[in-house]
Amino acid sequence: MKLFQSLMMLMLVMAFTAEAKLYKWVDENGKVHYSDKVPPDQVEYARERLSETGVVQEKVKRALTEEEKKALVSELKKQQEDALKAKIAEENEAKERNKILMSYTSADQIKRLKSERVSALVRNIETAKGNLAIQEKNHDDLMKRAADKERNGEVVSEAFLNQIQQVKEQIDFQKKFIADKTAEIETTETKYDSDLEKYYKYSGEEPAVDESVTQAEEVIEEVIE
Repeated sequence: MKLFQSLMMLMLVMAFTAEAKLYKWVDENGKVHYSDKVPPDQVEYARERLSETGVVQEKVKRALTEEEKKALVSELKKQQEDALKAKIAEENEAKERNKILMSYTSADQIKRLKSERVSALVRNIETAKGNLAIQEKNHDDLMKRAADKERNGEVVSEAFLNQIQQVKEQIDFQKKFIADKTAEIETTETKYDSDLEKYYKYSGEEPAVDESVTQAEEVIEEVIE
């Protein structure tokens, strides 16, 4: 059988000119075919185009099934999406790099700015706590005076009650101010810590342990508490 196939192929090759095409394929039953044209009902099979001397010049893969086509389209779409995401991430990183390197000249500058901003917030909190203590004392005094008036059968005037209300509003304001500034300290530290990490990443500067900054942060935490 193999000898017959070889002789058949040789005869077909000799029958074609240099410009002629010869195709070889194997159908689903394992039968080998040779022809100068691939019939429409055979195009789904993988095939080879042979030269006049029998050398394989081109290989054509079998036709994809519908499921394989869908899978291929899905994979190509995923690759395109991944490539787009990678491009966007690269562009965003470049923008971030430029922003960081244009905003700061050194890691020490970032640490200094962080320390200055946090220290200012701490001072604001300390001032607010002092005001709060004064307002709370005023409120206690006013409430005692109001209680004394009621015990003595005196009428607590509308103006006096308004004064108490104003002091209470000041107390609420100071408490909210302290809470807001305390939260702002955390936000500020997070921002500058993030910027410092990015600066090390983009500038190539090596991070160093700064004990003074660590100690300052500990003092700040004590003050806040």
